Amino acid sequence: MPAFTFKNKYAVNVQIHKPDAANDQQKSLVFMAATGVRLEKYTTLFAALTAKGFTVVSADYPCCGENTPHVSRRITYNYQDLMDDFMPQLVSFAPHKDIYLIGHSLGGQMATLYSTLTGIQAIGVATGNIHFKNWRGLERLKMLQVLTVFKPLTLLYGYFPGYKVGFGDKEARGLMNNWCHIIKTGEFNFIKGDMDKGRGFFIHIKGDNYSPYPAVKHLASLCKESELISVKLPQHLKGNPHGVWIKDPDFIVEHIDEHLRKLAS
Repeated sequence: MPAFTFKNKYAVNVQIHKPDAANDQQKSLVFMAATGVRLEKYTTLFAALTAKGFTVVSADYPCCGENTPHVSRRITYNYQDLMDDFMPQLVSFAPHKDIYLIGHSLGGQMATLYSTLTGIQAIGVATGNIHFKNWRGLERLKMLQVLTVFKPLTLLYGYFPGYKVGFGDKEARGLMNNWCHIIKTGEFNFIKGDMDKGRGFFIHIKGDNYSPYPAVKHLASLCKESELISVKLPQHLKGNPHGVWIKDPDFIVEHIDEHLRKLAS
């Protein structure tokens, strides 16, 4: 399996999913996952994308999933580290010149931020700016409560023990500190560089309380060029729209394929 070294210390395994040669669109999609979701959970999504002729390049985040050692009090990183050392190396494995970034939830933030720095087209699915003001009423209060729980837990353990609260797994301290900063301020002002090159296509799923429409719109506003659509979850899919879509992602893949074909025309 191909791999690279993150921060000159930690091996990151790279997965490359290729389409049939006869169906190859000569486009690479570099995929970033949601917080605490292992790549194996996206197997159906990758199969649907390759069936459309896309090559998918992906990796678990450093020291997460199949990448060991796992994050700990001594092993941490933040958003800037991912922009500087994870994203560029992962993108370098794309076999085509026609490259797109695609991400789910946290991965959508990564795709968007890297797009603002590089100009590579981003696609965000069920993602957003998690500023508490992008929620209303009781949901807004819940987002503020997240701060009162997640910050102390991260300080106590030296990493975020997401498995204790049903959110992710073991997540890096620096990453979660940045994440909590976004909840509080809505700002990505910890990212260095000119964030003026972004181009994005964003898919909001109706009923997604983890990434409501205002949150998706707020993230899309980072891009100088963006398109935002809102889609319904197919009736046969039951559960939280934020994550259940990956069980049968064909409706999302159709929109991605349509958008990329439109860009190429």
